[in-house]
Amino acid sequence: MSNMLRYLVTLLKILTLSAQGAPRSLQEGAPCEVRARLEAGWVCGVKRVADNRTIFASFLGVAYASQPVDERRFSELEPVVPWDEFYDASAEGPICPQHDVFYGPLQDSTNMSEACIYANIHVPIDALPGYNILRPARHLQPPYEAGLADGEVEEDPGLPILVFIHGGGFAFGSGGTGLHGPEYLMHRDVIVITFNYRLNVFGFLSLNSTSIPGNNGLRDAVTLLKWVQANARSFGGDPSDVTLAGQSAGASMVHLLTLSTAAEGLFRRAILMSGTGIRSFHTTSPVYAEIVANLFLSNLGLNATDPEDIHQQLVKMPLQDIMEANKLVQDTLGIIAFLPVVESPFPGFTTILDNDPEILVSKGYGKDIPLIIGSTNKECESFRPNFEKFDILSRIMENPTLILSPDLLFKVPPKVAVDMAKRTIKRYFNEEPTMDKYLKSCSDTFYVYPALKLAEKRALQHGAPVFLYQFTYTADFSAIKESKGLKFKGAGHVEDMTFVFRPNSMEGTKGFSPPTPTDQLMAGWMTKFVKNFMYCNDPACNQYPLSMWPPVDKDTLPPNYQEIEMPMFVHFTEIPREQQEMMEFFDSLQNQTS
Repeated sequence: MSNMLRYLVTLLKILTLSAQGAPRSLQEGAPCEVRARLEAGWVCGVKRVADNRTIFASFLGVAYASQPVDERRFSELEPVVPWDEFYDASAEGPICPQHDVFYGPLQDSTNMSEACIYANIHVPIDALPGYNILRPARHLQPPYEAGLADGEVEEDPGLPILVFIHGGGFAFGSGGTGLHGPEYLMHRDVIVITFNYRLNVFGFLSLNSTSIPGNNGLRDAVTLLKWVQANARSFGGDPSDVTLAGQSAGASMVHLLTLSTAAEGLFRRAILMSGTGIRSFHTTSPVYAEIVANLFLSNLGLNATDPEDIHQQLVKMPLQDIMEANKLVQDTLGIIAFLPVVESPFPGFTTILDNDPEILVSKGYGKDIPLIIGSTNKECESFRPNFEKFDILSRIMENPTLILSPDLLFKVPPKVAVDMAKRTIKRYFNEEPTMDKYLKSCSDTFYVYPALKLAEKRALQHGAPVFLYQFTYTADFSAIKESKGLKFKGAGHVEDMTFVFRPNSMEGTKGFSPPTPTDQLMAGWMTKFVKNFMYCNDPACNQYPLSMWPPVDKDTLPPNYQEIEMPMFVHFTEIPREQQEMMEFFDSLQNQTS
């Protein structure tokens, strides 16, 4: 091969890797504390120590697909390009482009890029292949013990894997360790994987076309789950034992994936923290998707009518222009804008959501997947500053339908929606609108009712068990309250998650570092539930007194739930009368859609 030809081949490789997001290579002679051999090549991570002195390995900023940049801005993700040298997995990758109106100091927003398709993998050090010489075989608990003959020893299949989808209204957030620190879980014999997925216009714009059908963020999650299947054993994980979990919009994505044939076989059980795919804070209506797309295109000044022409203009448009138009849409509509959508099948894209989630649930999709469904008792208190800035009370007085779930709003004629809104305002405001009353309505409408209703629907289907909780613990130190300057008794949105994942961004804040003993106990309590569920399909795992958390039973509806009020305290309770009346009220609204 001539020198010129070698030069051209090398140049072509460099350009290809640049367009797809070239892996970061270690400098020659740089130390590699921990390593793993993926399908695409070796990765070099870092060794870390959790609060309880558990040593674990973190592989940060690992590309799980080629980056969706340039012409592939709105395309389905493609496999990552293999690399020859060691991939430097010692630092997190950039977060996806976003207009963050909620997390603020809870995440690092200084590094933002369209090349953001990265995962963070955290593994107890003795589970990592090559580092587990002294590791005993994992104690096999039900259902793993089933079918073993006397004296038979089953080879350790690897650790269960928790894949977590971050929240952020489908518009902002990341899988970074600032809010999703794995430290609390590392002594629980599980592997933890968090990741970034495309957000806002890049993840959820739908033109119902062959180039931009919508749901790219959900499609990214499926790509990540397939990547986990291919690479789990490289990290000492069991690819057949994946638990998919998420919080807020991430929980809604998890629930939608339980209903999707595209995700079949990629995970065994799911945890929904303050989010579902039905009757929630979002809608999958194609009508809504068209409205928000037109608003976005109008903000950009794009008057083209051919979706393919629009696509070509969007892939060539500067990122700054797109994000400014996205910000205008988000600020106009409130906290969220672009949402998952019931999509039409198009070649070149994996169909994720082919029908209304309510219909899919009624047909039994996902009923064989064990679930934990949770909410907090003061969900919308976390959004008080956002609603005050948005002047939500004045807007509701101008347009009463804003108090309704978007899912309801797009299923009924305008006159019916106005009637529903008036009934809701009468129930919650009682002729005197206040922010406190609105926040109660918001919590019930968007989070508590959907959680209770999904548990009820699943209990009637004779499928896998469903476990329900309400988190009411008033933390000694709350990352959410501290970051937003809030004070209230109880637990707001995201607070339950901060006792499963360590909010490392608040490290050094008075009251958090070191955490109080009670907060430490709560982190142990919540991670115990998670581990038990991952090992046994049951947060109690036949352990007394935890066994006093039975699944939702069709014979005792409305559903009872575990109230998580204090660590080490089991309080399985009947749904209070106030919540029963709330369910009856929202059921009556839902009946108006039929």
